[in-house]
Amino acid sequence: MDNKTKNLKKSLFSDRRFKYGSLAVLLTAAFIALVVALNAVIYALAYTYGWYIDLTGSRYYGITDKSEEVLDDVLTEDVEVKIIFCQAKDLVLDDSAGYYIYRCVETYKKTYPNNIKVEFLDIVSRPDLAEKYTTQLGTPIYQTNIIMETNQSSGFKLLTYDNFYTVDSDSGEVYAFNGERRFTSYIISLCTEAPKCYFIEGHGEDIYNTYTSSGQKTPNALYNLMIDAGFDVQTIDLRIEGSNLNDAKVVVINDPVNDFFGENSSGENEIEKLRKFMSDGTGNILVFLSPENAASENKLKTLKEWLYEWGVSVMPGEINDKSHSLNKEGTAVIADYPTDNGFGPSLHLSLRNRDSQPYTVIDNPLAFTNHWQEKNDAGYPISGNKEYSPVLYSYTSSVLQEGENAKAGGYSIASLIRQTKYDPTTAQQISTYMFVSSTGYTSEEYLNSNAYGNKDIIFELVIQMGKKLVPMDIDFKVFESNELTISTATAYALTITVSVAIPILICVAGTVVYYKRKRL
Repeated sequence: MDNKTKNLKKSLFSDRRFKYGSLAVLLTAAFIALVVALNAVIYALAYTYGWYIDLTGSRYYGITDKSEEVLDDVLTEDVEVKIIFCQAKDLVLDDSAGYYIYRCVETYKKTYPNNIKVEFLDIVSRPDLAEKYTTQLGTPIYQTNIIMETNQSSGFKLLTYDNFYTVDSDSGEVYAFNGERRFTSYIISLCTEAPKCYFIEGHGEDIYNTYTSSGQKTPNALYNLMIDAGFDVQTIDLRIEGSNLNDAKVVVINDPVNDFFGENSSGENEIEKLRKFMSDGTGNILVFLSPENAASENKLKTLKEWLYEWGVSVMPGEINDKSHSLNKEGTAVIADYPTDNGFGPSLHLSLRNRDSQPYTVIDNPLAFTNHWQEKNDAGYPISGNKEYSPVLYSYTSSVLQEGENAKAGGYSIASLIRQTKYDPTTAQQISTYMFVSSTGYTSEEYLNSNAYGNKDIIFELVIQMGKKLVPMDIDFKVFESNELTISTATAYALTITVSVAIPILICVAGTVVYYKRKRL
């Protein structure tokens, strides 16, 4: 290399612009590398420890004070609850359904770090780890299952992702996330002796929803409502020899198509089992009948004869009320609330005390009447230790369609019968209940919405049955929009920060660097 080239090279590297220009490039590269590294570290920490900020308008993942009020009494120092996902963590987070559930679980873990443990069971690479559960179940476990167990009992709950979502029964599409209410009720039922609720099956009852698009079978809204109330919900077929309701707190009969076995029938006597359940003084029953089956003289004869023992008579025909209905046909009937101080109207007292009373709506309601003549001091029909009280009426503008005839007037469309007995073991009077209405009361549209009072009345009835509830005002989170929901003030602040403040800071920094370099 000649002297001229050496001098040129020396002058180039010693040039002030080259020195500071190179330094600027190096600093820029180092800063970018630092940002990338910092981003990777923060992502890794957030992934490992579940760091995130829930800015969704419905607070999809959060646990609220309502849940904490009941869980504080349950999750004591010695209680541990394991929530086990049946696939690797990265697969859970990559699944949109699993992601919401995991984030919800993380809020429980953060709130109760000494009680809630989260684990991931990779049943694909390690199927042997699932043997403990498959042996007890007798059925396989899938990657979309979630296992919940506690050190307070040897049992466990096997759930699916579907248990935490609400599906539209018509479209089959998921429209709400129900993580908080479900986890709260599942934890309570695991850690306490949850009362049993049996849904009767074997007569064509409506218990499950089946979606033809996927063939998926999931419990209906009424079944899920009883889970949300904190019951251990199961199905039972009373026709099976040896089956009984001895350990039940509540029994639900929802839309039977075929009649029950009675006293003169072959096989197990179902009516006698129901009669014994109620006569023991601890049983409660919810009965929902469809108009097409209940109003027919030739259907459900044995079941209706048993209801007659409880004072319930089903009038033929359906009620129509175009003046008080959610639709122009007059079939989605808005109920009228009786306002006396009886035990029937007490189920909606809290609704009536609100500033804005929510409607209780029944599709195609049946009309019920009572045949007992004797009345007590409160004016309610009685028979022995049973009292009959209407819970909901139709308005006087309603019409009962009975064949070709139509009779106008207010009719009882939901009734409650209370049986009171003396318990010698506690030296107290105990009450059991039978609630009767039509299947239009249990429509998913009404039970899954806080805009209607249908759910509140059932919850109030469960409270009167002596069951401590998961708070009924823990809302499920409707997926109204996929967009991030933040307040206008927050959006404005973020816009100013991104579009104005950051560019100004960059300009100021650039100006300072320019003048400093110029002076050198």
